Amino acid sequence: THYLDYGSGAGKTWEGFYYTDRNTATNAVIDMYSDSLRYFPNPNPSFVAFGSAVEIEHSVPKSWWGCDITHPDCPAKDLNHLFPADGTTNMSKNDNPPGVVSGTPTKNNGVSKIGPAVYDGYVGAVFEPANQYKGDFARAYFYMATAYEHYARKWDTTKPENMMMNNTYPVLKPWAVQLLLQWHRQDPVSSKEVTRNDVVYGIQKNRNPFIDHPELVEYIWGDKTTIPYRLDGNIYFPYLKRPNNNDTLNLGKVSYSQVKDTTINLQAMNLTGDLTLLWGGTNASNFSLDKTIITKAEALAGYSLHIHYTAVGVGTQSAILTISGGGITTVSLRLKVVSTDEFTALSATNTATSSFVANWTSSGGATGYTLNVFTYQNTGTTPTTLLEEDFNLSLPNNWLKEGYTDNTLYSNIKMGTASTYGKITTPALDLSTATSTLTVRAKQFNNDTGSKLTATLDNNPLAVWTTAVGNQDFTVDMPVSTSISKVALSCIANKRVYVDYVKVVAQIPILNTVSIGGYPKSFGDVFAASVTGLQSNSTYYYTITPIGNGALSSNQIQVLTKIGTAVSQNSAGNVTWTTSQHGITVHNLSAGCTLVVRDMMGRTIQTFNTKNTELALLLPSKGMYIISVQQNQQTRTLKILY
Repeated sequence: THYLDYGSGAGKTWEGFYYTDRNTATNAVIDMYSDSLRYFPNPNPSFVAFGSAVEIEHSVPKSWWGCDITHPDCPAKDLNHLFPADGTTNMSKNDNPPGVVSGTPTKNNGVSKIGPAVYDGYVGAVFEPANQYKGDFARAYFYMATAYEHYARKWDTTKPENMMMNNTYPVLKPWAVQLLLQWHRQDPVSSKEVTRNDVVYGIQKNRNPFIDHPELVEYIWGDKTTIPYRLDGNIYFPYLKRPNNNDTLNLGKVSYSQVKDTTINLQAMNLTGDLTLLWGGTNASNFSLDKTIITKAEALAGYSLHIHYTAVGVGTQSAILTISGGGITTVSLRLKVVSTDEFTALSATNTATSSFVANWTSSGGATGYTLNVFTYQNTGTTPTTLLEEDFNLSLPNNWLKEGYTDNTLYSNIKMGTASTYGKITTPALDLSTATSTLTVRAKQFNNDTGSKLTATLDNNPLAVWTTAVGNQDFTVDMPVSTSISKVALSCIANKRVYVDYVKVVAQIPILNTVSIGGYPKSFGDVFAASVTGLQSNSTYYYTITPIGNGALSSNQIQVLTKIGTAVSQNSAGNVTWTTSQHGITVHNLSAGCTLVVRDMMGRTIQTFNTKNTELALLLPSKGMYIISVQQNQQTRTLKILY
């Protein structure tokens, strides 16, 4: 709202130039484009008073902006990048980006040169200012990229000379970053820039931070991007890496009089001493810790902090955990939980190889309770779409991008440039329970014949497809993976690809409940029951239904019985296994059996309803796995060291 308007008279850019770009000793224009001396006749000059040879020059060309530059708030009018210029030079500069002329200049007035340049990412004409002004222009560009990064969709990237990309960081193209960094380093901030920055601030009420703090450039685009920055220059200050200040940890619902335990990861940097933890807030007395002093060594290495909550009272409970000491600024972690007296099934206790104790809360007016203990039987699969994107609007916020990507023109994603690779990555997908199929519609960019599109799953190769002039649909089957799997699509530099459509369809198992023998089973007015006669290392579930008050069934509780001592290392009955490059192959299976793969924490990784006597399993990493082969309510177990 503080931008000046173009033209002559009070409140116009020309009047701004009188204060920002006048040598007060000579009353002449400070022209960074030529050595022509033009005079300011008064603080409110007209364009004619300057003569037709002086013009308003946009260091970041206004043709690069996809917004209406006549709008009062258009940042193309920002004085931080507007400078008075010799008209002839301004015309020669045209919309060319800054650069170093590598051939014979088409224009050279002793201050500015226009001519050809070749970069890894741009080939064409460039504007090269005098060495004494190169840093000035670099810092103007860094300012514009930072102040207007929210204009990510407005930069006209159809122009190859445009140094800006359609993203919020780094905004500047890789070749532009390297060029401007070099100029910024070789031409430090001058007193002229400092004075101009102060005067611009007096007019617009905003400043170029890269003139006030030129070191910021290195922390944002340069060689210090991984180092924390502080204004006092102390990069080794103590700070808490995690948790973040004012984070909120939601423990969900906890039944009245029950307990809930959780763990948070704590890690600090550059500590001067130990950390002290202290509870505060409304319900602080209901929370406790395994320890209240974390030593410097523990915090630097990373410490798993155990938090214990006891549900006392009913309703929303909250507390604040403050972490201080060791030189850090105090960090507050907010905790929230809902204590409820609703009827609910509680976690099992006394879990053994063939038994466990089911638990539940009371339900008002109930005369007894019915306990159902069951397993799930896989009876087939149903296709379920997990992801479908046609990129008609933009790359969704929950996707990631690397290298060069753009979709402002074509309703698809263009990946890569002549010198830069392109890569897009899906949001996290739950591929932990079923196989799935990836479908991608893509084509090559213009004449980049034979451009290849590479698909990976969690950084593991899936497929490499050769694209053509027209769109083609490519598909590949994906194995069971994790609950936070990501698919990435990429191309190499100079082999650009358009991606028009991506779809992931999972074959979700159809699971039917099968009650174990003797269940459902009714009990009197009790709140626990022992369940026996179970298979070791097997997953069971239970629910509770109150009798006599019309209440609905409870939530579902999962129980994994413990591993028996008789588990074979290499076989279960006649079932055996052999290793392969990316997993194992299980042999001698019976058709129609269910095969469940778990890690050593008991978490289910994969589930299959087998149709053949052999099954190849892709395992996510090396380690110990438990494989249960279930048929007719009988379970055989393999312990696999892969």
